[in-house]
Amino acid sequence: MNYLILGLIAAPLFSSSAIAQPITHPAAVPVQVAVSQAPEKAIDELTDFIFYNLYPGLNRRKIRSDERQYIKEWAAIKKVVSQDSLVYQDVCGRNSTNYEWLLSKYDGQGPGRDASALSSPVLDKVADAIFYTRHPELVYRRIQPSEMRLASEWSGIRRAISSLHPCY
Repeated sequence: MNYLILGLIAAPLFSSSAIAQPITHPAAVPVQVAVSQAPEKAIDELTDFIFYNLYPGLNRRKIRSDERQYIKEWAAIKKVVSQDSLVYQDVCGRNSTNYEWLLSKYDGQGPGRDASALSSPVLDKVADAIFYTRHPELVYRRIQPSEMRLASEWSGIRRAISSLHPCY
């Protein structure tokens, strides 16, 4: 009798539709998983990580409701991070069980793992989002070579959010 109950419970698991479309946990897949599957918490944590690299003096304190510019910049960072910038993968590529949501592209490492080579298109987009949030009057137009102050400001933002992969 117990076998019959177990058989009735297990039967839907082995239906033809279940076999045709197996369900796998993202950790079982050693390749990148679409950002659309990223939990909101992971997106918020990476947004916080980038934001507080930009503003280390805030000491990770909560942004107050009257700090509108901080709110705008945090939201701009989150928009970039949540669009196409996260992967769920083995953190250090050692086929371990340590999977996390990470940025899809980090700054490149030069000789000796030097962080001087800023090469992440994701972090470039984040820097753009922050910069143009500060300068909405520019309407996302390119900075002209003669606009040295603006170019310097963008470069400062980009350096502040520079990030190496956690395994380097």
